[in-house]
Amino acid sequence: MLSRKAVTIATLSTIVCSNAAGAAEGFKSSEFLTWSTESQRSYITTAATAASVIVAANARDQAKCIDDWGIKHRAGFYQPVLEAMTKLPDYHPMAVTIAVLEKACGEFKYR
Repeated sequence: MLSRKAVTIATLSTIVCSNAAGAAEGFKSSEFLTWSTESQRSYITTAATAASVIVAANARDQAKCIDDWGIKHRAGFYQPVLEAMTKLPDYHPMAVTIAVLEKACGEFKYR
């Protein structure tokens, strides 16, 4: 059986990816960083929103943290995520986004 974290990542990937490139298994952060600023912001906004909705079913305080993080970083085009993607160019953008959210708000691990 898949862990909740794996299911969460798979669900977020399905929700967020609005085109074939974004859904591709081999899609890398280095490619994501070539997208327009607005496309990047839209992708990360959707990912953070989806994560918050999923997390809210398990940990409301953590969901609030994700919401607050999104509000704080949206105007700055989510620099913590973009900086992480620059350092981790070979990882899928969704994996990097989730890792940044977990660093800020705690691991997505529930019983």
